[in-house]
Amino acid sequence: MARKAIVRDEVVRAATRLFKERGIRGVSLQDIADEVGLTKGALYHYFSNRDDLLRHVFGDWITREFEALREHTSGSESATAKLRDYVRYHVSSVVNNVDLYSLSFSSEMEIPPDIRAKFRRLKRQSDEVLKEILRQGMADGELEARDEKVIAFAIDGMCNWLFQWYTPEGPKSAAEIADDFIDLLLRGLLRNDSSGPVETDRQHDAVGRAEYHARAIRFHSERLEQLLPGLASSD
Repeated sequence: MARKAIVRDEVVRAATRLFKERGIRGVSLQDIADEVGLTKGALYHYFSNRDDLLRHVFGDWITREFEALREHTSGSESATAKLRDYVRYHVSSVVNNVDLYSLSFSSEMEIPPDIRAKFRRLKRQSDEVLKEILRQGMADGELEARDEKVIAFAIDGMCNWLFQWYTPEGPKSAAEIADDFIDLLLRGLLRNDSSGPVETDRQHDAVGRAEYHARAIRFHSERLEQLLPGLASSD
């Protein structure tokens, strides 16, 4: 990597750290130059002004993250597999960019308007990736038919909030936390065995189970209808 690129990356990391500690408005270019051992004049060889630096801190980051998200969720066919890929990547993204996630939520209004608009646009596109996964799963019968917008907000909120409490020294790794999130999404909290707690509304619970099994029967019946002709022709 060329020296200029190395210095630019070092400046971006230092700026991100200072922005988190003092807030975006509380950090000057001189502060950032001092942090990386440059003169303020030398800093202009890498960034034309403070807004240009902010564009690289936020704009480049969110663009890279969105492109990587699309790549990580495009390799699987089933919606369930895509949902797992989405959650794993989102959790990894947060824990590897805690400072940037913290700034994006706490100091968004201090970001230059054009970068803020780009950030919001890419965030909407990211939300749409998740909602499309949910719609696919509901259409295919893999997932419960619910409001995909509400579910998408719940999933993103669960993952995003890691910036508030995750620590690398914690009892669980990012991968283990992602697996916990996935298990919660796909299985829920209620126990399905007979030793579980008795529901307060047994009739409602029985109807819910019957509807679930009816959907499962329809789903597997459709899959059998698709598979049987191919199996018969192979005999």
